[in-house]
Amino acid sequence: MKVLITGSLGRIASQIIPELADDFVLILTDVKSGEVAGLPVSPLDITDYHAVVAATKGVDAILHLAIASQRDIITNKTLFDRDEGEEYLAFNDLTIETNIRGTYHLFEAARRNQVTRVVYGSSLTIYLGSPAYETIHDELPPRPHNFYALSKLWGEQIGEWFSRKHGLRVYCLRFGTPHPQPDVPEFTGWLKNPRAVATFVTYSDLASAMKAALLAEGPRFGAYTIVSAKSGNIFDLSKSIEIHWQPRDFIESDGTITPALKPTE
Repeated sequence: MKVLITGSLGRIASQIIPELADDFVLILTDVKSGEVAGLPVSPLDITDYHAVVAATKGVDAILHLAIASQRDIITNKTLFDRDEGEEYLAFNDLTIETNIRGTYHLFEAARRNQVTRVVYGSSLTIYLGSPAYETIHDELPPRPHNFYALSKLWGEQIGEWFSRKHGLRVYCLRFGTPHPQPDVPEFTGWLKNPRAVATFVTYSDLASAMKAALLAEGPRFGAYTIVSAKSGNIFDLSKSIEIHWQPRDFIESDGTITPALKPTE
């Protein structure tokens, strides 16, 4: 299977590409060129529809991991977190262009080029807004945490429409917080917050979920929470049986990773 991956230089993609390279022919793209695991990454601006159409010709599936990034925009995080200021508006504009317009372009190009499968990197943050759910399963009404989370929910809806209207096979993976992230200043604080740890997912579990979604022959559309196993997990992962996935890693309360104690039911 020939798989085009967007956002290949990002945190998640760069970690999981080595685990996918033995099973798929990978075409790696990002907004800029580079290299991951010895494989070239070609530049692709997903907000340019014609460029996306050209890039997706002849591929069997798309793994869409490109996202709007705060990295080059946000300097005043406190003001941004209050939904105020020019940086807040600038990031939301970027989010619309990348997460919504870019996502639409990929689905439209897939339809045009007869790419039959799209795996969409969604986010667990669509469920993490206030008031907080005590336990979370994939049939709950979404409560987006912020505007970025709202954009990921819109992306899921774009995928559902293309699946229902045009017959694409679309699987939305609602990623938790990648673990570990020792380079992130907030990481130490997350480890002290049980609800934050509950959202953690290892890169190995992310890779296995993406592989499962690229190969699954379940419903033509589905959306699934992707987190690693934990004691007293607040996330119900039972729906993921539709794509034959379950976490293979168990994350202890202190962040230690061990093999999953038992299959997730």
